Amino acid sequence: MITAETIGTAARFDPQLRVPRHPRLRRGLVVGYEPDQVVVLGTPKKQLFRGRSATDLLPALLERLDGTRNHDELARELGRPEEVVFKALSLLWTCGVVEEGPPDRPLAREVEDELADFLSRVGSATEANPAWEQAAARLQTTRVEVFGPATVSGLLRRELTGSVPAAVGDDCLPSAGTTLAVLIETPDDHAPADRRQALAAHCWNKGVPLLRLRLSGRRAALGPFVDPRTTPCLDCLTVDDETDERTPLDGDVELAVALFARDLFAAVSRTTPSPLPMRWRLVDLETLAHRDTSSATRPGCPRCSIAEGPTAERASLATRFEASVAMPPKEFADLKAHQMHYKPSNLALQRVSRTWPVAPAVELPPPSHERLSRQWPPSEPTAGTLSLLLSVTAGIRADSAERVARWTASGGNIGSVTAYAVVRDVPGVEPGIYGYVATEHRLARLSSGIGTVPGDSPATVVLTGDFPKVAQKYSAFALRIVLLDSGCAQATAREAARTLGLGLALRPHWDDDGIAAGLGINPDVEPITAVIDLGGNR
Repeated sequence: MITAETIGTAARFDPQLRVPRHPRLRRGLVVGYEPDQVVVLGTPKKQLFRGRSATDLLPALLERLDGTRNHDELARELGRPEEVVFKALSLLWTCGVVEEGPPDRPLAREVEDELADFLSRVGSATEANPAWEQAAARLQTTRVEVFGPATVSGLLRRELTGSVPAAVGDDCLPSAGTTLAVLIETPDDHAPADRRQALAAHCWNKGVPLLRLRLSGRRAALGPFVDPRTTPCLDCLTVDDETDERTPLDGDVELAVALFARDLFAAVSRTTPSPLPMRWRLVDLETLAHRDTSSATRPGCPRCSIAEGPTAERASLATRFEASVAMPPKEFADLKAHQMHYKPSNLALQRVSRTWPVAPAVELPPPSHERLSRQWPPSEPTAGTLSLLLSVTAGIRADSAERVARWTASGGNIGSVTAYAVVRDVPGVEPGIYGYVATEHRLARLSSGIGTVPGDSPATVVLTGDFPKVAQKYSAFALRIVLLDSGCAQATAREAARTLGLGLALRPHWDDDGIAAGLGINPDVEPITAVIDLGGNR
């Protein structure tokens, strides 16, 4: 549970926490006042505010939230310090109770109350729109044109009626003013294949986003979204299309169109979460099971690749992985997800690290960080320089009640990098294999079998990634965080070694299984991300 103290403190320095300056209560909510709590219904999740502060402050605060008062004005009327009001507003905003006051520019057309209530009430699911009117403006300025079988196209147009202006295309190409083209593909669509190619090419060349719905058997592909500014072309994105041999049942088409309309509405309004534009959903219309999928540019593609030569059948596995976890462009950023950084369970992760409690502890000299302020002559590793190098590569700079500060950048400030030292000839440290305990800046002696990690340098530092810890917060994105963190740690180690006059060499290849056995780790859970030799003629 996020507290007012935590989120209020964070909102003072985090630019992505945009607490409304002229807050107002979201439309469509029901607020109930009870002796020991305030209950809010209608937000994506039911909200309960308990405690004396909630029952004393919130009733008077909520009745004043009409979008006309700023924080100072609210504080004066309530007779409370501005800091207290700000923290309360920060919590209310995080919980989806308040939004920004109405924008200066009015909407082009009036919005029906039901749609306005929905846009406001669920807008906190993404926080992409500070005020519901901005979501309405996105919908009003969008012009959707649908291409495909007349019956299915008509179904989609009717699903969007009242929220997104949509028309069924009379020609094979979008008309002037279209901002989003929709392509519908069904097994019984007998339109020539070149019509799809012509539509895709026209949209790509004119910069018109294209969104596809594909029906096959009892499976629906609610995408991909094609935009030359941010995605590969349609051919590359659909190279792995699957065919479902099941016979569709009555109602399947209507269900698929409704699900597709939901994702289209989400992508346009940015009110509710959607995998678009970087990924899209594959839905089984029998079980409603679904999964997100993605693809990437094929090398040599004449439309979206800069590589020359023949077009590859598909993109490489590494490229497809990067595409599957790629961040969306800024206009599709989900600010609500950023608030999850401040959940207590996620904040606690920054203080979790390996300690090897049963391994003998080996103290390190205090790191002399001031030595990094000037260049030193060439030298070999010592206990002091090894201590300093481990500190800045994988150590902790400061630990306060609010946050842990690190010497090296770390995704989500989780600290995924774990460092091991294989010591062969370092004065002050007995030869052996050690784990670095970052929270206590010491070593844990794991083994004397230095031969399990091949090498002849005085010391070898092995970096691994704590994948399970990062996955608790980032799920499938965790591997990318682990690899990026390792890159930052390697850059820091290289720069620190250069300043200290230590030879350093990054190994381009190593035996994963052999080194993992020497360290006593499972490389599938704790992947080895770097092997760094220190000292010698490097």
